Amino acid sequence: MASSYRQDLKNGRMKEWEEPLREAIAKIEFVIEEVYECDSGQSDNSKDEGALAEKLYLAKRFIEEELPKRD
Repeated sequence: MASSYRQDLKNGRMKEWEEPLREAIAKIEFVIEEVYECDSGQSDNSKDEGALAEKLYLAKRFIEEELPKRD
């Protein structure tokens, strides 16, 4: 039985996918930092910005869980 694309990705055999996914993580991290650095001074905006940062963090985590672990 052949391995799935997911198994191949997790085992480091999908370099053509791994690189763009790691780049996506870096871009998500950049936006998270930008969101936290912006201070509008309005508490209602802060709540929305916090929600956005949380969702971006979750997206980052979901992608990281599918990638091979780096030492």
